[in-house]
Amino acid sequence: MTVTAHRWNSAADYDVLARRIQFRNAELVAGLHPRPAEPRSAYEIGCGTGALTEALVHRLPSARIDAVDVSADMLAVAAEKDWPDRVRFTQGAFPDVAADQRYDAVFSNAALHWMHPRYPDVFATMNALLTDGGLVCAATAGRTAATDRFAEQSQAALTRLTGLSEPDPFEARRLTVAQAEELARGAGFEVEDSFVLERTTSVPAEVRARWWVASGGPWTAAQASVQDAVGALCSVLGDGEVELVHASVFLRLRKETHA
Repeated sequence: MTVTAHRWNSAADYDVLARRIQFRNAELVAGLHPRPAEPRSAYEIGCGTGALTEALVHRLPSARIDAVDVSADMLAVAAEKDWPDRVRFTQGAFPDVAADQRYDAVFSNAALHWMHPRYPDVFATMNALLTDGGLVCAATAGRTAATDRFAEQSQAALTRLTGLSEPDPFEARRLTVAQAEELARGAGFEVEDSFVLERTTSVPAEVRARWWVASGGPWTAAQASVQDAVGALCSVLGDGEVELVHASVFLRLRKETHA
């Protein structure tokens, strides 16, 4: 099993740092399914601490939910919450998971981008997990003109820190709507809906720095302690409010059926 080095695997701060955006995105992803009473089985990719899982429990009244995540720490936090018997958590590194069961729907929020550069494998495995006519409802990191500008501004801040002028590797993970659609069609999906949701908000500099470090850039866990990394970033971000740009590509994909 391949385990990535980004700090979300520690799970220590995820629910606090992610609540502003990812918990709202989870509700939107759960709501992408047009007939929520129909699915009897659902598979969730990258469940983390259970934000989307919770939304699915309420949105899909009849579905058994199998939720997978690569991080044992994330799953431990999720397990501490109260779940109905129809929810099951499993550790696994998508897309390297068994595809011997079929599901009526596959869901994912803020997880697919961590599987870059294996996007073709990711979309193909989602297709393999679905029954004929089944749906994928997902959100992943989006690329827009605003996120490009934000990345350039972040890069300019980093160049003020000696030895840290390399690009943030996260930017390579972002997809435009067109790129996501191309991947989906290449894996045998019909694109029923696709759109980008962009948010710009002001947050305290320390929150921005902790989010930045926690989500894998510009340092991974092996390169600097959380305290040192956050302190260095705050030294260039300042003590006040800073702008945070976040974009997500939302997809509703239907597995093509063949007579």
